[in-house]
Amino acid sequence: MPSFTRRDALRGVSSLALGVGIAGCTGGREEFPVTRAWHGRPREPSPAAGTVDGTLLTGSYSPFDDDPLIAGVDANTGESEWAVSVSKGDKSPVCVSGGRAYAFADSGFAVAVDAASGDEVWRHSIGRVADADPGVTEFAPVDLGDRVVVPVSGTEEDVTDRLHGLDADTGEERFVHEIPSSLAGAPGVAGGGIVFPTVTGRLVALTADGDRRWERSITGAASSVGVAPDGRTVVVGTPAERLLALDAETGEVTWRGRLRNTVFARPLVTADRVYVGGADYVLRAFDRESGEPLWQDDLVSPITHGPYPVGDRLVTLVCGSHRVRGTAGDLPFGPTVLYVHERDGTRVRSVRFDGRLDGGEVHWLSVVDGDVYLGQAYGLTKLASGVTRRD
Repeated sequence: MPSFTRRDALRGVSSLALGVGIAGCTGGREEFPVTRAWHGRPREPSPAAGTVDGTLLTGSYSPFDDDPLIAGVDANTGESEWAVSVSKGDKSPVCVSGGRAYAFADSGFAVAVDAASGDEVWRHSIGRVADADPGVTEFAPVDLGDRVVVPVSGTEEDVTDRLHGLDADTGEERFVHEIPSSLAGAPGVAGGGIVFPTVTGRLVALTADGDRRWERSITGAASSVGVAPDGRTVVVGTPAERLLALDAETGEVTWRGRLRNTVFARPLVTADRVYVGGADYVLRAFDRESGEPLWQDDLVSPITHGPYPVGDRLVTLVCGSHRVRGTAGDLPFGPTVLYVHERDGTRVRSVRFDGRLDGGEVHWLSVVDGDVYLGQAYGLTKLASGVTRRD
């Protein structure tokens, strides 16, 4: 089978996306194609990050100061409970851990709040961030137990790429680790430390104190870092059309899986399998120990979010919204479709999001406590519990 490149994908889908846009202008608002439990604020939500005492934690990508950096939403009704705002500017996704929620903004502050009440616990200055490119707040803070790591990294030469290691209780700075090039994907937590990829093709592991544990060349910018539940294995996709599994302690590559393109979404690593969605429109499963391919399913767009586990099934979103780090920018893929699969690869259902949807375009999918959430242009949607059943 011929190699499928990112250029091929862009050429093929741009015409389809144009066709969808024209169709959407000719009719009225479409019925939402799957049953929703509720739909509500905030506008331009960032991915739902967790729950504490029945409160769902999310935020907003909106740069306006009346949209929240961190918001508490009743997980059962969708009603807003509280919101924490900062100065006008771009905001990061939210991290939830230990009863607290963490986020940062290009106003130059990282903030911790009580995740149940919304009371601010601390606010720490992380230095110059304002006026940097929007990608500087793309990744959420990372929980490292008694530390929280704030990743400040755009894709242009307008800010020093760096990781701030902050005391989780006080916000006091424990370390600052400067990165020689931009982050290529979201970091992962392994072995009590952090593993991150750079756009110049390095995969780096740090301890919780910010000291370098190991560093490896991986030929190009890798995907966000997937980590096994036991923390022993990290997995990334590479532009060289490989899926790499590495020993988290040493950085040694344990196996290489074959793909047909790069990977946009974070691989899902379980006790016995690795699931990965590619920019080649294919969802795959590999044996975690040997790297042997187990199954694959061809989808209709590049996989941008997931797969995520929901009970004994997997949910995946293709297209949506995705910004590729580096020079590619936002990719105009379409259509946007949610898929449900059995873990043996059997496709259970697919839901296509076309037309003028109530709430606007679907940008992302996340799973919290077994519930599926969609981020739309004008609000947050919780899907009904039966979404993983067959059509």
